[in-house]
Amino acid sequence: MVAALYHSWRARNGRVHNKPFPLPRVIAALVHFSEAQEQSSSNVGNWDPNRLQGCCYPSASHWDPPPPRWNKVNFDGSVKQNGAAGAGGVVRDHCGNLLLAAGSKLYTQATLTAEVTGVLIALTAAQEWADTADGIWIEGDSAITIADLHRTARGHPPDRTMAQISTLFNAFKAHRISHVYRAANRAADFIASFSYLDNTEWRRGMSLPLDFCAILNEDRTFCT
Repeated sequence: MVAALYHSWRARNGRVHNKPFPLPRVIAALVHFSEAQEQSSSNVGNWDPNRLQGCCYPSASHWDPPPPRWNKVNFDGSVKQNGAAGAGGVVRDHCGNLLLAAGSKLYTQATLTAEVTGVLIALTAAQEWADTADGIWIEGDSAITIADLHRTARGHPPDRTMAQISTLFNAFKAHRISHVYRAANRAADFIASFSYLDNTEWRRGMSLPLDFCAILNEDRTFCT
C-alpha cells in the first residue's frame, strides 16, 4: 500500500509539472517489484509480469515493462516476397521510454536468418547500457528463435550466430527471454520493415516517424 501511494504521488507530481511520469501499468510493475524485494532478496526470481494488474489484462499480446532498472529489447526479422529483407531491435527502459532502435538491410530470403540477425542487432544496441542496467529482457515473436535463445542461454548455441549472441549475454548482469505474439512486437516489426532499404538508427530525442511514435505510445499505455 505504501509503495502504491508513493509511486502514484510521484506520477501525479510529474504530470502536474510537465515532467515524465509512469503510466498506471508501470506503477503496478513498480509496486509489484517493491513487494517482491520485501519478500525475498532474489527480486529477479520473483518478477512475474503475468501477475501484474493495470489498465488492461496482461498477455502475450501486450507489451509488458521490464523490472525497474532493467532494459527490454524486442527484436524482429522480416523478408518480403519481392526479395527485400530487414532486421532490427528496439531497446526500452522500465517506463517504456525509447533508448535506441536499430535496423539493418539484409540480403537473405530466410526468415529465421533475419530473426536471429534481429536478436544480434538488438543485443548489440543494448550493450551501451550493460554496465548501468541490472539486466536485459529479450523478447520476440519467433517461437523457433526464442527456443534457440533458451538453448544458447543454457550453454548450447545451435549455430555461429547464436554463439555470438551467447557472448553478448555475458555482458549483462542478468537476462530473461520470452515469446510474445506479433501484436506485442510491433515496434520491432516497424524498425525491421523500415530497414528494407537502408540501415537505421534512432535514439531518444530524435525526430522519429509518427507511426513509430504511435506504437511506442500505445505500448507505454500497455493496452495494445
